[in-house]
Amino acid sequence: MRFCLVLISVLWPFAVYAEELSLPKGQIEAGRTVFLNKCSRCHGRDASGGNAPDIQGMLLKDVKEAARGVEAMPEIVLTEVDAGHIAIFLMSLAPDQARIRLGIN
Repeated sequence: MRFCLVLISVLWPFAVYAEELSLPKGQIEAGRTVFLNKCSRCHGRDASGGNAPDIQGMLLKDVKEAARGVEAMPEIVLTEVDAGHIAIFLMSLAPDQARIRLGIN
């Protein structure tokens, strides 16, 4: 049985289900494109780190918070849609980590 556990408010079409993360392939690719343009220089092409921390599995709230600038990271301008696409991409890289962050066992 699949039921909606969490609905990301800004990104209403992206549902997270208790049994699995349902991540739309097109939005994963859109997030990958934005990530490569805005984030990969420091976080690496696969978000596993480099000159910055590993951010695989991060959620939308994490992306939005980081985009405002944290510690050594400068502020970056992201639309709500771009932030959501990046989050979908990051969750797709580490779905188990995303489940833990979402409280899904």
